[in-house]
Amino acid sequence: MNKFHACMISAGLLLVFGCAADNSRSYARSEGSAADTAPLLRESARPAYARGKEAGRSVGKQNFQVPAGHQMTFTARLGLNVGNVRTAVDQSRRLAMKFGGYVKRMDNSSTVLAIPVKNADAALTELSKLGVLNSLTITGDDVTQQVTDLKIRLENLEKSRKRLLALLEKAGKVDEMVKVETAIARVTTELERLQAQQNNLNLRIAYVTMYVNFKAAVAHRVIQPTSPVAWVNSLGSNLLEFNQQITNNGDSLIIDLKLPAGFVKNGSTGAVSGNHCIIELESYNNAVTATHWYGDDYAGIDFYVPMIQKALAERFKVPVAMTRCRIDGYDAAIYTVKPVIGGISYTLRIAVAVVKSEVKVITVRARSTDFDQALPEAAWKKLIESVDF
Repeated sequence: MNKFHACMISAGLLLVFGCAADNSRSYARSEGSAADTAPLLRESARPAYARGKEAGRSVGKQNFQVPAGHQMTFTARLGLNVGNVRTAVDQSRRLAMKFGGYVKRMDNSSTVLAIPVKNADAALTELSKLGVLNSLTITGDDVTQQVTDLKIRLENLEKSRKRLLALLEKAGKVDEMVKVETAIARVTTELERLQAQQNNLNLRIAYVTMYVNFKAAVAHRVIQPTSPVAWVNSLGSNLLEFNQQITNNGDSLIIDLKLPAGFVKNGSTGAVSGNHCIIELESYNNAVTATHWYGDDYAGIDFYVPMIQKALAERFKVPVAMTRCRIDGYDAAIYTVKPVIGGISYTLRIAVAVVKSEVKVITVRARSTDFDQALPEAAWKKLIESVDF
């Protein structure tokens, strides 16, 4: 090969290396034409979520709309209070498949889902029904320029690779061939890296990433106290707390009663059944009504009845059934609440009796199916009849 030919190969390598090493100059020169064919919205005219800023959005339609001529990526973050965390995790996995998506990550209390943009609103609505939605953030990023830049850089690299392949055919010496092959390898590596980046970006555009976090909690907690009596405000606050550490102490139950079949004593304040039906016993100081207390002027059941009714109704936002009765000869009231949390029905039954200087409270809680199995009406009646204050 003559000197002129060798100089041409060297010049070609320099040209290709320049293009491969600084594609930014190449695509910057093409930016004007791209902007002319698809002009971007002015920053002030673009919607807030299109600028990548978080915005509180409601569950419904059109949460994932893309402006004409733009490419967007969306992320949604949901926080849900549910009755059973493991069940909700599995339900979210099935919902992802139902709407044509897939699970990117899953653990004991959360999932990361990828949902096609066209189905994202419907999937978001269904996910919100798994429990009580307490937080929702939707973030949108405009990646139009990033898509354009990647496309131009890939086109430039492909052109560089073709020029190198042409130079390789003309190279006559071994050292010249090695130089060209090294350049081809560098360009090919960069080409493959950008292709992977483009594929990942296309997936982010096509699918909405949804981060769903589940927590076991009561559906509606009383934010502000509804009465001046603290124990009334706490009724039902532990509805979903079923992990019990059984205490085998020798103390008697603080309320003498006969445990139904299938229950075992748990310390001095309660019992638990094999299917997670929990009985809890509590005793509180009764209120005094007289200005000058002489030891026997205490509040009656009428003082507590409306107070408890209101507290339970505000906590669970469902009807509260109440019946008056007498337990062991004392005035009493029995309340039954059946809230639905995360698609699961729970039963909470509370018996309150005024026994002179004390108020005795018997609480039973479980999933409704477990409650009915462990403590049907006949067994509940026997339990109440066995009470000895």
